[in-house]
Amino acid sequence: MENVNNNFIQNAQEEESTLSLKDIWGMIWGYKWWYLASIIVCLFVVCVYIYRTPDTYQRTAKVIIDETEQSSTLRNLTQLTGGMTGLRANAQVANEMEAFQSPDLMQKVVERLHLETKYYEDQFLRSVEYYQNSPVELRLVEGNPQNSFAFTVVNLGDNKILLKDFVIGPDDVKETVEAVLGQPVTTPAGVLTIIPTMFIEEFEHPIRIGWSNSMSRAKALCQNLSVSLSGKESTVLVISLEDTYPGRASSVISTLIDTYNEDWIRNKNRSARNTSDFINERLILIEKELGGVENELKAYKEQNNLTDMSAIAQMYLQESSDYSAKAFEVNNQLSVANFIKEYLNDPANATALIPANLGLASTSVESQISEYNDLVLQRDRLAKNSGSNNPLIADQNAALAAMRTAILRSIDNYVSTLEMQAQKIESQEKQILDRIAASSGQELELLSIQRQQAVKESLYLFLLQKREENEIAALVNVGNTRLIQNPNGSPYPVAPNKMMLLLVAMVLGCGIPFGIIFMFRMLDTTVHGKMDFADSEVPFLAEIPLKAKKNRFGVVTDKEKLNHSNTKIIVEHAKRDMMNEAYRVFRTNLDMVIDKKPGEAYVIMLTSLNPNAGKTYTIMNIAASMSLKPAKVLLLDLDLRKATLSLSLEKNHRGVAAYLNGKENDFHQNIDKAIDRLENLDLLPVGKLPPNPTELLLTDRFKTMMAQLRKEYDYIFIDCPPIDIVADAAIITKEVDMTVFIARAGLLDKRAVPYIDQIYQSKKYTRMTLVLNGVNYESRGYGYGYGYGYGYGYGYGYGYGNQD
Repeated sequence: MENVNNNFIQNAQEEESTLSLKDIWGMIWGYKWWYLASIIVCLFVVCVYIYRTPDTYQRTAKVIIDETEQSSTLRNLTQLTGGMTGLRANAQVANEMEAFQSPDLMQKVVERLHLETKYYEDQFLRSVEYYQNSPVELRLVEGNPQNSFAFTVVNLGDNKILLKDFVIGPDDVKETVEAVLGQPVTTPAGVLTIIPTMFIEEFEHPIRIGWSNSMSRAKALCQNLSVSLSGKESTVLVISLEDTYPGRASSVISTLIDTYNEDWIRNKNRSARNTSDFINERLILIEKELGGVENELKAYKEQNNLTDMSAIAQMYLQESSDYSAKAFEVNNQLSVANFIKEYLNDPANATALIPANLGLASTSVESQISEYNDLVLQRDRLAKNSGSNNPLIADQNAALAAMRTAILRSIDNYVSTLEMQAQKIESQEKQILDRIAASSGQELELLSIQRQQAVKESLYLFLLQKREENEIAALVNVGNTRLIQNPNGSPYPVAPNKMMLLLVAMVLGCGIPFGIIFMFRMLDTTVHGKMDFADSEVPFLAEIPLKAKKNRFGVVTDKEKLNHSNTKIIVEHAKRDMMNEAYRVFRTNLDMVIDKKPGEAYVIMLTSLNPNAGKTYTIMNIAASMSLKPAKVLLLDLDLRKATLSLSLEKNHRGVAAYLNGKENDFHQNIDKAIDRLENLDLLPVGKLPPNPTELLLTDRFKTMMAQLRKEYDYIFIDCPPIDIVADAAIITKEVDMTVFIARAGLLDKRAVPYIDQIYQSKKYTRMTLVLNGVNYESRGYGYGYGYGYGYGYGYGYGYGNQD
């Protein structure tokens, strides 16, 4: 007996080492129809998604950012601030990336390409968008409305259309409007005009028209726009846009680059515009002053009848002219320097550009002003794209303040130098004028007037020249980007990824049922195979396969497992199906355990821990298998409370209960054939259920009956009630040679196995052994029949044979 138990435990432990793979196969093959249904559903959902989702294409362009001037400005700024700003040249490239993704810039693109309006055709389960091929086009007569709107256009024929299903903002408007193509019509959305296009002949189905303001469309486009660097140290920007129409994506990217360059040039020309305005104001003022001096000169000559000067006067005048030219140059420089100084000291110009290219002789001051203006433009662009709280802006404001202070200091030094030169020239000129005054007072007055005229005229011509130079400089400004790759891309869509979605559907189709089955298995605490008893001390005799009908999904339901109509004798002579082979294995193991000698009777009791374990089904079939040896076998039904065995065989008219309670003196008259086709199998049923079954089992009649039966039969199989419900089994075990404990797979909790071990260790029941009934090999992955079929050599397949 110990050898049999050790063999079973060894087999269980060997099987447990490969249990995981078998379990996985059982969880798949046993529920294959569920997997198939799940895969079909997931594939259907994915196919519907692919059908409803329009193909999305990607277009990409590349531009290079010109950083020459910016890098120079940043280097000078870093030197000026002692390297504390921490600015880097590639930070400016990051700023341009932000500028390209600005909704404000995209809004201009939307307005240029007229992307505020979209046209759709509703098809089965989806909407298809028109782009440049819509049969009609929407025109707004009264300008852009405040709320977005949408409506449906239906072709009525003869250039007539019907507008219906209006949606104004969040509200639905149930109103229909008839209109004529090309004619303005008043609608709940405002005055509109529906214009036919070159595709008007294709206008057969209703078209849905939706309008949103340009900013809403711009934000939607920005979500699909990506701008990135092509390399870590590169200044090349990669601009990509995903759209359902590749042509529209290319147009948006090209227009975006053009708009960006236009804004850049417009911002760059701000300094030139400010300089032009300043020069124009000065020209108007000097023109008035020059006209006044010329009129004064004319009147003076007419009044005094002045003619040519003498040779001496000409010499004095030549010297005076030389000093006058020097004085003019110095005063002109001083005037411009003072103007710039006043401009810098004016609080109103604290954040404005400083007028440049005014002709200062000091190259250092001109260079400082140019650098200052470039940094102001850079600061303004950064503030527009990122906001005033950007730490980089604060750094640049500090740098601007430092540069402004340095410029003021340089101008002060330059003014002081000019004033000293002017004083010296004035002193020398005064000496010449004194000589001229000695010869002619009138000539002196005339010389003063002529000198004023020359100064004004020279200044006027100088400003005219500077204005032309400033205009030319403004015209040569170009954008800071160069297109190095036009928008292009693959002709194949980037989304949805159909192959990936189908693969995901297959994975989910397999994973969902597997996860559910795995979850239920993890929550399942019942025993399912002999490996669950691998650590048990109770000798293990056999596994009995589950015999129950499957539903249309190939699954045995719990209701079918507990169907008592299946309780019948299925063992037959020369039948080789899985169930018959299982009971032959059970019979062989049982004979090995009991080691029965010829002519000796053996009494075996079958019980269980709880009801529905299948002990009645098991006892009638193991008894039938024993009778085929051949051997004289008796089925004794001692379940005096239910008589399940007797009722299952439909032979419960009279029985052992009448003998035990003394109503009959001979129990032999109640013995009958269990089933006609088995001659060696008899049945002693219960008969009428007694009110006191336990007391009847304690009588001497029970012991006498058992002693008599041992003389007449080779094997006596006793069907007893479960041990956890009544005490009948504990009384009957005193008259038996072995107790076979029936456990039901899928019903007995694994936590009850230690309790069964305790019962075995207590030796309360005679030679207790264990049989596991109702094992579902398909769903648990325990192989094909556990040795109940003999493979290819005997022609019975994998042990399934011809089942009842």
